Amino acid sequence: MARHTERVARKRQIKKEQIYKVALSVFGKYGYRKATLEDIASAFHITQSGLYRYVRDKRDLYEKAVAYALVEWQRTSASSIENESDPLSQLQNYALTGANYLNETDDLRNVLINDPSVFPLNTKEDHFAPINRESMSILRDILKRGIEEKRFRNIDLDYATSFLYSVYVMFIIKSYVSPDIGSSENMLSHSLDILLHGIVNKDE
Repeated sequence: MARHTERVARKRQIKKEQIYKVALSVFGKYGYRKATLEDIASAFHITQSGLYRYVRDKRDLYEKAVAYALVEWQRTSASSIENESDPLSQLQNYALTGANYLNETDDLRNVLINDPSVFPLNTKEDHFAPINRESMSILRDILKRGIEEKRFRNIDLDYATSFLYSVYVMFIIKSYVSPDIGSSENMLSHSLDILLHGIVNKDE
C-alpha cells in the first residue's frame, strides 16, 4: 500500500513538472498577461479543466512554473562547485555556470525578460523569496569557507553575501532583461575580475 501511494505521488509529481515546463515555454513566448490557460492546456494536450487538478488558476501555475525553473537553475549552479575544493574557484564557477545556464535556457530567459519582477528590488515583493534565500545561503557558505581557509579577507559575511548577490542580480538584469553593454559573457568576466581583484593597482 505504501509503495503504491509513493508511485502515485511520484507520477503526479512528474506530471506537474511536465506541466510546469510547458507552461514556462508558453509564458516565455507570450508573457504572463497574454498567455492563457487554454494556450498551456493545448500545448500540453490536456483539457483546461484538467489543469485545475494541479493548479488553482493562472497566477498559481505561473508562480509554480517559474519557481520550478529557478530551482533547476539553482541546482545546476550548485552542482558546478561540488567537486571544486578552492573557494575562489567555487565562487567563479557558481557565477559563470548560472550565467551560462541562462544563455542555454530560452524559456526561463524569456520569462525574466517579460517579467523583471522575478528579481524585485524590494524584497518584500519577492514571490520567490525562499529560493533566492537558498541561493544566497550557497553563496554565504562559499564565502565562509574562503574566510576560514584564509583565501578571502575576514569580511562581514552577511554584508558581503547581500552585496555580491545584489551585484549578480543586477548583472542578470543588465545582461538579459535590459541588455545594453556587449555580451553577457564579457560583462560577467569583467565584473568578476573587478569584484575579486578590485580597481586599485597594488603594485604602486
